[in-house]
Amino acid sequence: MGFYGPLYPIYGDVPCYYGFHVMSFIKFHIIAFIEFIYMRIMEDSRSYALLMAILASFLTPFVASSINVALPSLGSDLGMDPFILAWVPTIYLLAVAVLLIPMGRLADIYGRRRVFQFGIIIFTVSSIFAGFSISAEMLLLLRVIQGVGGAMIFSNVSAIIYSVFPPFERGYALGWAATGTYFGLFFGPTLGGFLTQYFGWRSIFYFNVPLGVICAYATGRIVSEWREAEDEEFDLLGAFLMALSLIFVLVGFSSIIFYYGFLLFVVGIFLLYFLYRYECGCESPLFDFELFENRSFTWNGFTTFISYFAGYPVVFLLSLYLQYFHSLDPWRTGVILSIQAFLIALVSPVAGKFSDRMSPRIIAAVGLLVIILAMLIFSFSRFLCWIIIGLVFMGVGFGFFSVSNSKLVMGSVERKFWGVASATLVTFRVLGQLIGMGLIVLLVNVYLGGGSVANNGSFRALMIVSFILFVLLLVVGLVLTLKAK
Repeated sequence: MGFYGPLYPIYGDVPCYYGFHVMSFIKFHIIAFIEFIYMRIMEDSRSYALLMAILASFLTPFVASSINVALPSLGSDLGMDPFILAWVPTIYLLAVAVLLIPMGRLADIYGRRRVFQFGIIIFTVSSIFAGFSISAEMLLLLRVIQGVGGAMIFSNVSAIIYSVFPPFERGYALGWAATGTYFGLFFGPTLGGFLTQYFGWRSIFYFNVPLGVICAYATGRIVSEWREAEDEEFDLLGAFLMALSLIFVLVGFSSIIFYYGFLLFVVGIFLLYFLYRYECGCESPLFDFELFENRSFTWNGFTTFISYFAGYPVVFLLSLYLQYFHSLDPWRTGVILSIQAFLIALVSPVAGKFSDRMSPRIIAAVGLLVIILAMLIFSFSRFLCWIIIGLVFMGVGFGFFSVSNSKLVMGSVERKFWGVASATLVTFRVLGQLIGMGLIVLLVNVYLGGGSVANNGSFRALMIVSFILFVLLLVVGLVLTLKAK
């Protein structure tokens, strides 16, 4: 053995140092180096994916909420009457709602990163041209195009997070995406009002451009692509039928007290049934209705719908209540109502971290319980301090619920359905918001008719009935969350 003794045992004809084969030693370090480089790239991808998710989640709700503040200025500048003016925010939300699932399916087939990046580009470019609008028709067309981009973005945020991040970090990343969303809602009215007052309504659209460019750059730095359904075809007829049926249902429901609204709603329901029959016989369906046989996906998705159905009209009801019954001016009302969005933004990353370390079902259930408590406070409390406490509970409750619920829905399906699942989750939210507000409009007509809100006991009765209804629905959602396994 010579001088080195047992430290240089011989395996075959190749010497080994300290018991390690030379070639194995070299191979080990090469693999370690490659793994190190790969991990650095993936860490960079995760960092850029998180930046992308936060910015994208901020952009779309910011535009949706800030444009409402600019409507009077915008309408005056372009000569729009109140009816046409109401379509400026509505037509964008409608375009997003009807295209979410088709865009999610498109992403599963052609690549989530690619579809998302095209969405950012479409959203940003349409924002530039919207700022140059010279007529109501031009602005409404560009709002539809913005909605197309928004659907491509929103349908893929959760799917990309699930694709990039490992299981033990997904809740945390979803939490930060939720923070972006609610900061967009929080800053939309205030920053939108500031921009409109000092730079004009067009500046709201220009504000999107640098954020959109940064988001597109961050998306481009993500090295991977995910197209688990690339061998399947995109169902164009199914996409058309889904968009048409949802347009009829949503527009019809908003005017269901009129005969034409009821007719549109019935036709929309019929088209949805026809879509279901068509998709069940399609080789490559736009939406695999067998997903609804998955109890966890269906029940948690329905709970998403319930929570946004109940939560979205709260701001509308409390805005009227605070201004007409507590004589608060619009600015103070806005500050008080913004408490909810601000707390959701703060709580969401914490809730996401908890959902990574313990059962997200428990976190979601706790969130729903806190929301139910807030609804009960709104139902029976007339003092301003209790309304503020209720908004604090709403913010904390939604922060815990929304992130954990997203994780439950996304985690209940196979990887190849992540795009469709992400899009379906957002569709449940949007449909809940639109149908919830539609119901409140109907109740306003029933309780108030053409009467004023000011010091009207009927409005207080409307609030109690609405919040008790929301409590009952949320209890159903709580049961579904706990039993969906």
